[in-house]
Amino acid sequence: MTNPIAEDHPARDHDSSVIQNALTLVELGKKKAAVYRRIKTAVINAIPHELAATNVIFGETDVVPVGWDSDEKIHFATLSDALGNDIYVAIAGTTGQGIAQASAATAQLAARCIHLKKVILIGIAAGQPNLDDKEKDVRLGDVVIGDKLIQYDHVKLSDGKTELRGNNIAPGDRALLAVVDQLRSLQDRKGPRVAEKPWEKHIRVGCDEVRYAARPDPSKDPNTDKRAYTKGLTYDRADDRPYIHVGTIGSANTLLKDAAYRDGLNRKHGTIAYEMEGAGVAIAAAACNLSYLSIRGICDYADMGKNDDWQTYASVCAAAIARTIIEAM
Repeated sequence: MTNPIAEDHPARDHDSSVIQNALTLVELGKKKAAVYRRIKTAVINAIPHELAATNVIFGETDVVPVGWDSDEKIHFATLSDALGNDIYVAIAGTTGQGIAQASAATAQLAARCIHLKKVILIGIAAGQPNLDDKEKDVRLGDVVIGDKLIQYDHVKLSDGKTELRGNNIAPGDRALLAVVDQLRSLQDRKGPRVAEKPWEKHIRVGCDEVRYAARPDPSKDPNTDKRAYTKGLTYDRADDRPYIHVGTIGSANTLLKDAAYRDGLNRKHGTIAYEMEGAGVAIAAAACNLSYLSIRGICDYADMGKNDDWQTYASVCAAAIARTIIEAM
């Protein structure tokens, strides 16, 4: 005689497994929904090696659905603050270089991450050299953070005169800039407690894991032998690691390779770096009620000597300092 209870066991085991799997999926869904609600910061990159540097330095990414039942996904990285709490940061790219592309990417990100508060643009830029003043000289491999941004190709032309119209862009996020000030203060301290700056460990990881990311030899900086500082001599900085500058960044749909034009912008507007996406991020962020910050690794001098030698290292430095800022908030 067949035992009906014994025959029921496989079915009951199967039903139990299905129920357990369903409960596991529900719990996973709740956790991912909780992560989605806690994504308050996003970082944007314009070109692949910038994104590669960010992905390596921010760590492995995961995905969460946009909302509870959407098929759309957001890539995010998990960082930690000083107390060990998780920080969830959305990671996104644009469809290419340019102000319009960056604006569209920012607006799309804001629409998908409805709890977003801050957008950080990470990438490369040209720097404004100052061969006389050691304190103001922006070198290859340095990082410039924008407290102000102008769109220098947004102009009015009238009777041979040019009037800048792109100087009414909102400034960079004040809370993030306050963190930057704290980090910059470490550059003016010495001793074993600050022998290594907190971003340097991230730079080492990036240089180890991103192709062609090693810091180029000083001979690859065309200004190495031209510097003859007569000002800023009390200012001290290492020659083999990035230095953080804060100032005005010029943004335009222009690949700038004109030293005379660059210097004219610096004289008129005090610009210390030049790039192609910041205005788009800033304008879209303001329209979406977000704040923003632009963090730029310096890879050339916006002159005819422009090349790609420093691009990957500069991307790594920008991503490393961006991570340090977010974790220090």
